[in-house]
Amino acid sequence: MPKSTQPARTVRDIKTLAGKAADLMSPHKMYMRLFSLETERHRRMQERESAMLRVTNIDARCAEIDVEKELLLARLGVESIPLTMPGDLPDGSRSTSARSSRGVSRPDPRRARPRVDQPTPGTEAVISEPVRIRY
Repeated sequence: MPKSTQPARTVRDIKTLAGKAADLMSPHKMYMRLFSLETERHRRMQERESAMLRVTNIDARCAEIDVEKELLLARLGVESIPLTMPGDLPDGSRSTSARSSRGVSRPDPRRARPRVDQPTPGTEAVISEPVRIRY
């Protein structure tokens, strides 16, 4: 028997219908794509709500820290220099471009309380001018 001159068939020689345009637009594949998009959107909305809750909790804790810091500094008779944030105007207000994208304007908790400039009871040292601390 003579040897065959035709090369042996391999996996590359198997013909498939993958990648045909008519197959990609079949209704069941479009419904599956719609389902996957809706599922992803639902997941992203849950992530967004969770992130917004975390931001709200962080903002609340920062406000608590500022109140406690001001209380301790007032008891010590020390005046702190207000922290300026990027976008603050010279009068202490925020510029409109620096506001949050959520559309909710909140007063700065550091400027919400009036200053307590009374000396702390029980201290012997007389301070003529408060010490300024920059954070």
